[in-house]
Amino acid sequence: MFKIYILFLFSLIINLNISNLFAENNKVKINPNSIKKLDWEYSDLNTEEELNWHEVDTEEIYKNQIKIKNIGKKSNRFSVRSIGKGVTVNGSYYPDISNYVPNAYVEDPNKFFGLSSRGISKTRFCNGNNFSTSCMDGILDLDFKLFNNNNFSIYPKINVQSLTNRGTNFGDGVSMGVKVAKELSSNWSFAFGGENIFHFDETIDLGHNFYFIASTYIPLSKREKSNILFLNAGIGSDFYGYKGNGFLFRTPCGNNTLTGTSDEPNSCSWGPIGSIAYSLNDRFSIISEWFGYSYGAGFSIRPFKENSLSISLFATDFIRGFPKYAEDYCTVGMCETRFYGSIGLNF
Repeated sequence: MFKIYILFLFSLIINLNISNLFAENNKVKINPNSIKKLDWEYSDLNTEEELNWHEVDTEEIYKNQIKIKNIGKKSNRFSVRSIGKGVTVNGSYYPDISNYVPNAYVEDPNKFFGLSSRGISKTRFCNGNNFSTSCMDGILDLDFKLFNNNNFSIYPKINVQSLTNRGTNFGDGVSMGVKVAKELSSNWSFAFGGENIFHFDETIDLGHNFYFIASTYIPLSKREKSNILFLNAGIGSDFYGYKGNGFLFRTPCGNNTLTGTSDEPNSCSWGPIGSIAYSLNDRFSIISEWFGYSYGAGFSIRPFKENSLSISLFATDFIRGFPKYAEDYCTVGMCETRFYGSIGLNF
């Protein structure tokens, strides 16, 4: 019995020495080519107590030790999630990467609802000055979580078009859309859905704007708040396929469309849309987008370090004669530069 006790104590010491190899601050390194250590296990299958010895390959222990040392090292993989027209990167807020053009990224799982307002200094049809009360217009968007499991999300959106009493009463022009997004790989995402799909009254003149969009990103450094290039490209209907941009095909869209014809009043045309944004860091982005109705360029800033608030400002119709079909709807023949922008906050 005494011999068994001594043997048990000796094996316990050996086992504790092996366990210390896995301690977080252990300074002892194991050479894979060293001799093999002994491990033990206790068995009481027989009436007599006995110790069964077996050999443990130190090369396997060495590999496990390397794995443990690698725990906690930061991965080079970036995780990009959407918060409306903006994104989060590895959980950190970034500014907007577009304004009219939707992105395809899965919504951030920590986002329950988003609130944004977009305004424009002058509608293309208005015969007045930029920022005059007779020509300015704006909308209010509210989107909310219906389903999100980190690589797939469904977020409905409620839109209120009339924020003034210019032509319609305040609060008129209510519609609903939805965004369904799926992450395809670590760098690619795909989404479909639409803006203003369901109209709840007849005062809306924003169209039925369905879309299919793909998004990717290119990190330009490995630092924590990296500068990143974001790309969105896809196709869209009605507002996105307006006039000369709607050259791809036509489909039924619903009543009160922007691009319906006398023969097909409930149809709409489809065209290409896309945007490119360069985020210098998590506070500032430069953006260029083609949204069917026109082309826009501008920037987005995030003024507060730990807050999702983004402020964006764009110019459109500033390239003379582009898009060419816009001249048919500008009141002074040649379109003048107009400005649009948004303020967004997510919770």
